[in-house]
Amino acid sequence: MFRAIGGYFRAAATWTAATVLGSIGAYQVLDPSRKILSAGQRRAASMTANQLSATSLPQLRAICRRLERDNPTARAAVEGLVAQVVGTGIALEPDHGDDLINERLRTAWVDYIAGCDISGKRSIYALEEQAMRDIATAGEFLWRLAVLPERAEVGQVPLCVLPLECEWITTESPAAPSMGVTTAQGIEVDRWGRPIAYWLKNPDTLVAGESQRVVASEIVHGFERRRALQNRGEPLLCPVIERIAQEGDLVDAELRSAITCAGIGIVIKSTGHGALDTTTNGTTDDPAMGIGVGAVARLFPNEDITAFSHNRPGQQIQAFRGTLRGDISASMRISQRWLDRDYSRANYSSMRADNLDSERLLAPLREWLGHATIGELYRRALPYLCILAGVPMPKRIAYKLLPDGTPYVDPVKDVRGAVDGIAAGLTTHQEQIAMRGGDYRKVWEQLARERAEAQALGLSLDMSSSNAPAPASQIGEVVPPANDQPKANA
Repeated sequence: MFRAIGGYFRAAATWTAATVLGSIGAYQVLDPSRKILSAGQRRAASMTANQLSATSLPQLRAICRRLERDNPTARAAVEGLVAQVVGTGIALEPDHGDDLINERLRTAWVDYIAGCDISGKRSIYALEEQAMRDIATAGEFLWRLAVLPERAEVGQVPLCVLPLECEWITTESPAAPSMGVTTAQGIEVDRWGRPIAYWLKNPDTLVAGESQRVVASEIVHGFERRRALQNRGEPLLCPVIERIAQEGDLVDAELRSAITCAGIGIVIKSTGHGALDTTTNGTTDDPAMGIGVGAVARLFPNEDITAFSHNRPGQQIQAFRGTLRGDISASMRISQRWLDRDYSRANYSSMRADNLDSERLLAPLREWLGHATIGELYRRALPYLCILAGVPMPKRIAYKLLPDGTPYVDPVKDVRGAVDGIAAGLTTHQEQIAMRGGDYRKVWEQLARERAEAQALGLSLDMSSSNAPAPASQIGEVVPPANDQPKANA
């Protein structure tokens, strides 16, 4: 049975062996039809994920980067996505099952991530933001890891991150692939699709077009996988390129129409004269008449003048534009309010529903990005951290991600709901505090320190409010609801 399964996979992987997949330009920016793929290229059933993406990705990346740089809607969508997925940063806590090891590793880890980039000035959280922007505009992020001995000499982790744009990966293999190796868009993979090495442009010989082979252990390459055996990512802006272009066309057309309609237009009705007077003394029969801004028209008896009235921009442009922006926000997995920043029609119910839907859509993306960025860096740096912390290398590499918490919609209502849920046994302090991006143990320790300091100063912290946390003696216990609250069913 196992021999048959192995034979099947060998047959399935044969089509990837000893091949080179390059990139073919297919998106014509100046083409009025703006078709991304030709009719033949749209036959996705006959193409693999790498073949289909290779025909258009270079052009798509260039267009998406331009949109993010020049178009306000694209910029708002990208920044909204970064704010909701990364926020102030996706943190990481060691969780190896030993509190002493965790604490020592945590101390070394916090010192390391404060300046883990090649310059020593950027934190992992700044790198996470940049990685998320690259995923939105280019479909993937690329880090090259370097070991700097000078940092080890001063007692620091020598492993550093050099962030690169994904265009540094060459799209053509500089050498013929060996048997059993596939080079797909600059990435060497084995027969099972696992990366072996990356071909990067050599910055020292960039003009000459030379490339450099970098083994996969020195690269952190992340993208959202949507198809099997996919090697390169697709920009998140890809599905909305046309919608953003249509919105721009709509706004431009209305502005041009408004400018045209802003010109002076009048009609003069006359019952006794067949010509128009253009002179100051009324001595001409020339039917043409010119009226400048602020001028007064000379009229004959029984003549009437009427000005044209224009309604541009159109009254329906906002509704149509809102439909386009709705498509853009839905595809980008963010709320339209991140594009408009208009909360005039929002209420608690709609904002609460929006937060819940956004969390369902973005939680998987946030989880993946955390593991792909800070999680991957922790795995690579753990041997160095263990040396600095003086602890043995854990048998199991384990950690937990601590992303930003869900913001309150109405703090009074949200806190009351959390308190009632804990009282009814439907949730816990740990779950509720984690939803806000905190660690319940640190929160409780801080509360205990504050109470001790207040008592030492002869102060009394008022914890009588129904929304306040329970006293230290009751922390961890189920607190019954107040008399004015509906009691939970038995």
